[in-house]
Amino acid sequence: MAGRIRDDDVAAVRERTDIVKLVSGYLTLKKAGHDRFIGLCPFHTEKTPSFGVSPSKGLYHCFGCGKGGDAIGFLRDVEHLEFSEAVERLANDVGITLRYEGDTPAERRVASKRQAMVRANEAAFELYHHTLLEAKEGEEARAYLESRGIDRDVAAGFEVGYAPAYPDFLLKRLVKSLSTELLVEAGLAIKDQEGNVRDRFRRRITFPVHDLSGKAVGIGARILPGGREEGPKYLNSPETPVYRKAEVLYNLQRAKASATKLGELFLVEGYTDVIAMVRAGVTNTVATCGTALGEGHFRLASRFAQRMVLAFDSDDAGARAAERAFEFVERFPVQPVVLILPEGLDPADFVDARGGDALRELAATAVPLVEYMVRRTVGRHDLSTIEGQSAAVAAAVPLLERLGDPVRQSEYAHLLAELAGVSEGSVVLALEQKLSGRPVEVQQVVKRASAQEKVEREILRILARDADAFRQISPRLSDEHFRTTRHRELLHLLRDSGGHVSGSTAEGGDEEVVQALTALALEPLDGDLLPPPGTAEDEPGDGPEVRRDVPAADLGRRRATPSAGTEPRRGLSCRVATRSQGRDAERVAGVHVSYTSPRFPPGTYGSESIDRSHPRPGPGRSEGADHRPRA
Repeated sequence: MAGRIRDDDVAAVRERTDIVKLVSGYLTLKKAGHDRFIGLCPFHTEKTPSFGVSPSKGLYHCFGCGKGGDAIGFLRDVEHLEFSEAVERLANDVGITLRYEGDTPAERRVASKRQAMVRANEAAFELYHHTLLEAKEGEEARAYLESRGIDRDVAAGFEVGYAPAYPDFLLKRLVKSLSTELLVEAGLAIKDQEGNVRDRFRRRITFPVHDLSGKAVGIGARILPGGREEGPKYLNSPETPVYRKAEVLYNLQRAKASATKLGELFLVEGYTDVIAMVRAGVTNTVATCGTALGEGHFRLASRFAQRMVLAFDSDDAGARAAERAFEFVERFPVQPVVLILPEGLDPADFVDARGGDALRELAATAVPLVEYMVRRTVGRHDLSTIEGQSAAVAAAVPLLERLGDPVRQSEYAHLLAELAGVSEGSVVLALEQKLSGRPVEVQQVVKRASAQEKVEREILRILARDADAFRQISPRLSDEHFRTTRHRELLHLLRDSGGHVSGSTAEGGDEEVVQALTALALEPLDGDLLPPPGTAEDEPGDGPEVRRDVPAADLGRRRATPSAGTEPRRGLSCRVATRSQGRDAERVAGVHVSYTSPRFPPGTYGSESIDRSHPRPGPGRSEGADHRPRA
């Protein structure tokens, strides 16, 4: 570079650059008026567009972070370029030949070094690519790639190359035009403590890495199997002024167009996975470059997509990525979902066997990252004991605490309760304690069942021990009456046995099922028993009754959104025999409780006495009203 770019050339570049086309290469823009396009700002995290572009003025401005300027300024900021580099890039795009004047030595050195590094990478790409396709040294690598479905045409499309095992293969061929120091600074060669220099990449298949504009910035390399293997399986370029692994996604320069169109981006672990998926038609696929999924990757993905599919070949790989990604799930407007492929297949094997359409169909069922984390956290614990349940809740509550949306917190609290087999109220209480900064005594919370669940359990006990009650009540009950999965399962077990618990406890039955049903049949009722059907004091309408008549909103915390195809869960209303049962029922907000005939005659039901001490409700007091909770 001879010097400073002339002002009139800079003005010509500014005038002839289509700023909308330029910006659209980095984020999705939507027309919002005669001379205005809007999108999510690439310079700060936001979920509502505050970034605007005016094509007639050639300017952009973000009303969120305040950044603004022309096309040159945008490219400088988004690509971390020097002024002259940005102008040169744009001039090349619009076909302007630049003329130079004076320039400061410092600016010239910085820009020149960056450009030289890009040229060095381009030269290395070309050399390794030619070696793979044409040279004798590349025969073994060609055979291996063909076995992985990467033929000559595919290798040419992705500029795949091969670095032979010689320690100075690249050095000998590039040192004539590029200095040894530059090759070391660009990460293509390494210098040991004795000052000896050798190639960084040896006996490796090379995958060129580009930035969003297509500049050659680094290399990802995989060791060629079958020979003497030195070093790690994967080796990448080190950090350089033009290559920052935390801010680069392999293949994004190609994938960004389809990602913007589809609103979805697939993230895989390997370069060959990317190539296989693109070959199968899943063109919106990228990979990290030998580093953990981080904030910079989320920022990049959120510019082009609303959904990011993390596709992995094993649950362990998915868990590692998910745990790293969870830190950023609330900070960027892209929803990460986790897809664990079946049978331990990696993405390349899966699309080779079943095709890209099958992968897209499977990806539609991918689990949101938060749900995946909750399920995996709960799955680590033994849920057969209260201690295990409480440990599962304690481990998962911090995940819910980090969610900023109260609706999502509520929904995931419900999911956690279902998975751990505890009451939703106990999870909500634990979460509230955590959010308020109070110590979370989860085990005590889990043990304390809600009043709603006590009523549910009481109804199941009645069904298990009274055949007439079973015939009257069970047809009117549905899953919507029961908050916990366990209670719904017990209802189905009772129905399957026709209300005859003994029929389900025969030899060979499931031990856990037998224990659950016998517990229902033998647990004492919470208070007095209903009078035996058919007694002289029975009156029409007396006896146990359950009906849906109270909106779910009156029953405290519930799931915000009912399942598709179902109406909102309704409250329980039950007619019980005693005030002790009624008090438990009435602790559930909105549960209507009325009493069976208070004129219970002296006598017994089975071997248990009937309490006759409860008087008839007096004047001014409605039946079933609970006036003071029992101590």
